[in-house]
Formats: sequence, C-alpha cells, structure tokens
Amino acid sequence: MTTHLPPRGELTEIVGGTRSDALRNRLLLTLAEDAPAAAGCGDRALRVHRRLRRIAQSLPPVGELFRDPEQLAVLSECVALVDPPLYMAVLSHYALCLGSIVTLAGDPARLGRQGEALASARAKGVFLVTEIGDASSHLGIRTTARFDPVSGEFVLHTPDARAAKFSAVGSPRTPQTAVVCARVVTGGTDRGVFSFVVDLSDENGPLPGVEISRSLEVPALPLDYALVRFHGVRLRPEQWLCDGARIAADGAFHDPLGGPDARLQRTLCVGQILWATLPSAMAAMARESSVHALRFSARRRAHGRLAPGAKVLDCRTQQHALLGCLAESFALTCAGRTAREIWTRSRTAPGGPAPGAQRANGMAFAPWTAVDRPLAVLKALAVRGTARVAAECQHRCGLAGFLHPNVLGGYHGFAHAFESAGGDSQLILLDAGRALAQEAGRSNGRARGTGTPLPDVPVDHPGWWLATARAQETRLADALHQALGQRAQAGATGLELWNPLLDAARGLGEAYGSRLMAEAVAGVLEAVHDPGLLAVLRPLAALYGAVEARRLSGPLQATGVLDAATVRTLPAVLDGLCDRLLPHLPLLEDAMGAPSGAVSAPLGADDYAAALTASLNWLPERPS
Repeated sequence: MTTHLPPRGELTEIVGGTRSDALRNRLLLTLAEDAPAAAGCGDRALRVHRRLRRIAQSLPPVGELFRDPEQLAVLSECVALVDPPLYMAVLSHYALCLGSIVTLAGDPARLGRQGEALASARAKGVFLVTEIGDASSHLGIRTTARFDPVSGEFVLHTPDARAAKFSAVGSPRTPQTAVVCARVVTGGTDRGVFSFVVDLSDENGPLPGVEISRSLEVPALPLDYALVRFHGVRLRPEQWLCDGARIAADGAFHDPLGGPDARLQRTLCVGQILWATLPSAMAAMARESSVHALRFSARRRAHGRLAPGAKVLDCRTQQHALLGCLAESFALTCAGRTAREIWTRSRTAPGGPAPGAQRANGMAFAPWTAVDRPLAVLKALAVRGTARVAAECQHRCGLAGFLHPNVLGGYHGFAHAFESAGGDSQLILLDAGRALAQEAGRSNGRARGTGTPLPDVPVDHPGWWLATARAQETRLADALHQALGQRAQAGATGLELWNPLLDAARGLGEAYGSRLMAEAVAGVLEAVHDPGLLAVLRPLAALYGAVEARRLSGPLQATGVLDAATVRTLPAVLDGLCDRLLPHLPLLEDAMGAPSGAVSAPLGADDYAAALTASLNWLPERPS
C-alpha cells in the first residue's frame, strides 16, 4: 500500500530521502560539536585529520556503508554543506581510497593493519593517480611497480619529475596511506595500470622511499596539496589490489580482463563511486546557495529611486536569477537521484560494476566515459551547474555574497575546482560527444534527422524542455556524424580528423548531459503522488527549462530547434512562472534548505545584519 505524504513530506523525501535520516542527524551533530575544537587547532592538516576521525566514528562499518549509495550520498551532502574543503578530504578518503580497496579487493580488513587504520581514519586516505608532467596523464601513467620474482614484492618507482603524483596530501607528520595507480611491469613487459596500497607517512614524517613536497596552495579549495615521488618503495604482494589478476610461480602473468586498456578502465572504475555521490553533494550546495540568497533578497530593502524601501526580490531580474537558481538546484537534486540509481543498477548488473568499461570507442581524451558515460557526464553537468548557481547567488547578494562566513564562496570554490578534479569535465564531454557521433549512424529507436518535431506543448509546460533537449541532442549528433563521415571519406584520421570537430563534439556532449538532466527531472515529477506538490514542482521544472533555453538560446537557434520568436517569449514566460512560484517559496525554502542549525551562515537569517555582527569578534573600544 502506498503511503500518502503531505506536500512538504514528499518534497523532503525527494530532496534527501528518508532511509538515512538517522545518519544525517548524527553526522550533522558530530560536525557541529567538533567545529569549536577543530577551529582551535592551528595546523590545517591536523584539523582535517581530526575531523575525519570524528566522522568515521559516526559512520556504519565500511562494508555496510559501501553497500548503500544513499548513505554515501548523505555523507557527501552533510560534509559538503558544512565544510567544503573537508569534503574534499572525505572524498579522497572514502570514495577513492577506501572505494578502490572495497571495489578491487573486497573487505579492507583483508589488508590487516593498513585496512583497519583506514577504516577507522587513524590513517588519512589519499588517492594518487594524476601525474603533473603530461595532459591526460591517466592514459599514460609512468609511475611503475616492477615485480621482483626473487622476493615476490613490487618495487614502486617514479622515473622522473614528470611522473610526480599530485593530490591533497596533508602534513607529512600525520599517518597517511594512499592508493597509488602504477603501471605493473613483469619480465620487462607492461601489464597495465593497477592500484597499490602504500603507506606515505607517519607522525615522524615521510616513510623511507617516499618524498613529499612542501604544501602547494589551491585558493579555490584550501587544503594541503603536495607532490609525491617514490624511490624504490618495496610493496608486499597483499598491497597489490590485483582484482583477479595473478603472477604464477613461473612468472607468467594472467589478467582475466585480457589487456591494458580494459585493466585501466577497471582500475579507475572507482570513479563511479565519486560520480554517484558527488552530484548529490553538489545539489545540496546549490540548494543552500539558492535558499540563502532568496531569503536574503526577500528581507533586504533597496533604496533605488524607482521604489524606495522595496524588497530586492520584488525586482523581476532578481526573481529570474534566484528562482532560476532554485529551479536549477532542484534539477541537480533530481540528477543526484539518477546518479545513485545508475550506480545501484551497475553494481547488480551481470558482468560487474563497470557496465561501460568495454566500450571500444569510449576512451580517447580520458578514460572516464569508457568507465561509465552517463555517470561521468552527470558529474560534469553537476559541477558546472553548481558553480553557476553559487556564482549567480554571490553576484545577486552583492558584498554579502563574497564574505567568507556566508559560505557561498566556499561552495563556488569547491564546484569550480571540480571542473578539473574527479575527472576533467571538458575531456568527459569531448569523449562523450565523440562516441555519440560515432554511434549516431546506428538506429537507437529514436526518430533522427533535422526534421525531428517538437510536441505541441507551451514553453511553460514542464515537458517542453525535455522534448527540446532531446531534439537538440539528435540534431547535433546527426550533424557531427555527417561531418565526421565527410572528413573520413577525404582521408582524414586521428587528430586531423577530429581537430576541426572538437567544439561540435563538446557541444554534443553537453546536449547529451542536458537531456539526462531533463529526463531526471521528468522522472521525479512522474513519481510524485500529491496534486498539491505537483502544482508547485511543475512550474519549478518548467522554470528550469525556460532558464536553460535562454542560456542556450544561441546553440538551440543554430540547429533550428528554437526560432527567434520563441526565444523572444522567454522573459514573459519567466515572469509567469515566477508569479506561480512566489506564493510557494516558504514551502520550497523549508524543504530544500539544510536542517536548522546545520549551516551557520548569517546570510539566511531573518535579520542578516544582526546575525553577521553577532558572528564577529569586535575590537575593544578605545578609552576616552
């Protein structure tokens, strides 16, 4: 029997789910209680490690945590809302380091001391894949792990400065253990890229054979970053995350995946865990940015001569921008649900957790779309959308939007940094567009061609944007496929074939992502039971579509999906949708904002000036 939820209850379930409420409350309480003590710790790396240990105490056992994508998403959302830089450390520790171990070796306890230290966060987990010397270094990893047949160990080595690894490595005087991606060499033969579990440092500094640089600054996401090099570090066989591969007693190498490309994709399938949970965290930051900016604008008086004393949110431009941000944050929330569902299905699908891993044409610029195309593209769209929302909210809040206590800068910095981190978004979209163009000649059950009709629905209908996005993807795919064929017939190959078409490939990858986002929104709307909630969410979804159409009006007109007359109607459409949503703002803000007290930013307070001044330390008055 279906349980009927009131509008707020059903919307709250859409935003955050219900199965992990206890974990969410426990994490938020832990983060709030630990904040004063962490703030008093002067060393940033020690502060991060301290908070990581406290978080670990609030979580279920690692095996249980990784069986439930919703729990991992809740972990991501809570930490991202409260402390974006700390969330970067959480991602490295859980999604990438422990995620690699769980995916490629099973229970971390099998690693003994190393696994137990990581599970309890006594050791901070790091993921080392990127090498600084070359573009697309994931496809050409040069760090080697040479097998020593005499001892049965591997010898980890950095050949030169170009192969130095980069990551968020904290103070070298804290216990840190890394999953290191390195090229296995046996008998002088390259066997592909595997992961190894390697201790980097303890309380006394870097361990023998490990060289860690002094900290490098990344202002957008303040953590301690460093370069790491290895000089003959010897690794026991159990530190190799072999994932079914083995070296026989006679030295023969056996890998069930059959080749280096398939092995690289499998080694990096840990990206699925990151991409399945990162969109949820991004959506949480986008929602909080939007809700805070809306509350600030609704309470802030303006002194412009047209209407002295009017609220800033009375202005149409402010409504279009901030209600548009709220609509985009709702779409990002829907995309986060879709990402978790994709990962859940892939883990139970026959053939293992990387359904896209055997795409022959999926890996050219980077390995990510070959691992999982929809998840990788949703990651790219989520970070770009969140960066856009946070930046717009900063701009619309004026000076307040850029003050550190108001958190918008932290959210924007994190999202902007993840344009490159977690799989470079530009390369993901290029690879997705390239593969889609090559597949466009095959029938996939959809009508193709520049004559693909749009359904006869008005622009303010929630289904209009999905139809528009589908038509745009189809037309771009057909056009790029045709251009590709013409260049191939003229004898062009490789970069000569693709170089003039890269912008078109990126545009197709973006259109594919827009279609995935629109389908995610449509899927959520279809599952809503309450008519009253549908009356709120339909204009919110329609506003998302209208804002996207205005933002992308140039490409949409270039393909003929939209005409100029339709584009000219968009401001009036936005006006009408804003009018329909404004009466429902209390419901939307209440359900889409973080729980009360979770984020202590003054920006969302009823009296912003009083909240800001109360949060500051004031200099004593000078005696008269």
